[in-house]
Amino acid sequence: MTRLNMTRSKVLDVACRLFYSQGFNGTSVRDIAKAANVNVSLIHYYFKSKQGLFESLAVSYFEPYLEMLESEQLTDDDNHLNSLVTKILHYKQSHYQLSCLLYRELTLNTVFAREMLVTYLAKENHLFIQLLFQKNSQIEVTFKEKLCLLQLKGLLNAPFMMPQEFKDPFITEASIDHFVRVYSELMNDHQSVQLIAAKM
Repeated sequence: MTRLNMTRSKVLDVACRLFYSQGFNGTSVRDIAKAANVNVSLIHYYFKSKQGLFESLAVSYFEPYLEMLESEQLTDDDNHLNSLVTKILHYKQSHYQLSCLLYRELTLNTVFAREMLVTYLAKENHLFIQLLFQKNSQIEVTFKEKLCLLQLKGLLNAPFMMPQEFKDPFITEASIDHFVRVYSELMNDHQSVQLIAAKM
């Protein structure tokens, strides 16, 4: 990694931490520059604005996540849904602050949220429908399937939309694995997950 790329990554890491702890509106470009020990002009050079910086964080999060979903193959394995849930939870928990930050912002009625809804989240829904119900875009999803998908996504996102309910101050690989194992086991007992598993 070149020095410029390292500086860019450092700015993104600092911005994520400050946006997470202080909120997007409560954090200025000057705050980020000071914490990252760089000039404000460098942030403007890389990202144009605070909004551009935030969007870069979203892209760095959602693109690998969607690539992970795209790489999943349809199988007849009974454990396929459990494996998918485990991978998704591990990804979200491994990027804990960014997961919390992005899902918090997506609950707001902002331009950013609307842009994310029509791009990344629409693609996520499409991939879920393909993987969970083995349907292409020409086949209509039933009302019950839509509700099952809504519940599944709610269960997957809940720990990151309500971080105040459960917060582990020391996130290590071991604690990530423990959280994913226990939470995915609880999800497997949920009716919507069982209904989806029965369709796969």
